[in-house]
Amino acid sequence: MKEEKRRQAAKRAMLKKMIPLIIVGIVAVIIIIGAIVFAIRALSDKHKIKEEEALQAAEVIVPEIPEVVEEPEPKEPEIINMLPITVESPQMFEGYKVDASGADVGIGEEEVQSQYLSIIDASTGKVLATRNGADRMNPASMTKVMTALVACEHITDLEDMFTITIEDTDFAYVHDLSCAGFTADETVPVKDILYGAIMPSGGECCHALERYVAGSEEEFIQMMNDKARDLGLTGTHFTNSAGLYGEDHYTTLYDMSMIMKAAIENDICRQVLHEHMHVTKPTEQHPEGLELSNWFMRRIEDKYTKTEVMGAKTGYVVQSGNCAVSYTIGSDGKVYICATGNAHSAWRAIFDHVALYEKYVE
Repeated sequence: MKEEKRRQAAKRAMLKKMIPLIIVGIVAVIIIIGAIVFAIRALSDKHKIKEEEALQAAEVIVPEIPEVVEEPEPKEPEIINMLPITVESPQMFEGYKVDASGADVGIGEEEVQSQYLSIIDASTGKVLATRNGADRMNPASMTKVMTALVACEHITDLEDMFTITIEDTDFAYVHDLSCAGFTADETVPVKDILYGAIMPSGGECCHALERYVAGSEEEFIQMMNDKARDLGLTGTHFTNSAGLYGEDHYTTLYDMSMIMKAAIENDICRQVLHEHMHVTKPTEQHPEGLELSNWFMRRIEDKYTKTEVMGAKTGYVVQSGNCAVSYTIGSDGKVYICATGNAHSAWRAIFDHVALYEKYVE
C-alpha cells in the first residue's frame, strides 16, 4: 500500500517536472510553425512582387489619343431682305491662279489701245490675251469691286437703315470723287449705299460702307487686304476703298480679274454689278429717290451684241487713265473676264472691251 503511494507520488513529481518541458516544447513548435508560415508568406510576397514587376516591364503603354473634335464648317451669313437674284452663278474654274502660258501677246495697238489688257477664260483659268497683264498698276475705281465684295460678305440685312454723315460726303468732296448724290444726315437702306458705290462710283458710299461694315476706314482696308491674301493675290495691295491714287495702292489685271471672279461668285455682288439702273428708296432729302446708273453697262450693250456683258466696273485716275473690268458668257457657256487699263478716254475703254470680246469670245 505504501509502495503504491510512493509510485504515485513519484509519478506526480515526474509529471510536475515534465509539464514545463512540454510547455517549452509546445512553444518551440508554435514558434517553428510561425517561422515556417512567415517564411512561406515572405517567399510568396516576393514572388508576387517579381510577377508584378515582370508584368509592368512587359506592359505596352498606349498613349491616350486626344478626342478629335471636328469644327463645323463656317456657314454663310443668313441674309434677310435678300435682293431678287436674276443673274445665275456661272460655272468657273476653282481657285484664283491664272495660267498665262500660251496667251496671245501680239495684239496690235490699232485693235486695243489700252496700255494694259487681259482677257481670261474663267471656265479654265487660261489667259487668252495679255499686254502687261502681270504688271502693277493703280486700279482706280475698279478697286470698288473689292469694296463691294467685302461689304457683301458681311452685310446680313440689305434693308438695314444707315445714316450718311458729313464725314462721308466730305471724304468724296475733299478727294474730288464721283458721288451717288446722298447728303449728310440722309438715312437710307444699306442696299442703296451698296448700289451707290458701284453704279455711279460714289465716294461717299464707299466711306459709309467702311463705317457700316468695319467701324472705321483702317479696319475695312485691312479686311480688303485680308481678302486679297485669302484669294492668293500676291500682286495686290489696297490703301483705300475708293481707288484713290497711291504708291502702295496697286494691283495687276490678272489679280483684278480674279477679284471680279470672286465678286461673280457672290450672289449679291454679282447682281449689283449687273444692274443698269437702280432707284433708291425715297427719303426726306430725295422724296423720289436717286436714279443710279451704270454708265459702262448702258453704253456697251449697244456696241457689243455678240453676247451680253453681265457685269462691269470702270475707273479713272490721271496716273492710270481710264480702266474697266467686265465679264460675259459665251454661247458655249464659258465665262470671259476682260480687264483693261490706261485708255485715253472712257469710250476707248469700252471699245477695247468690245474688240477683245469680238476676237476671243465663242
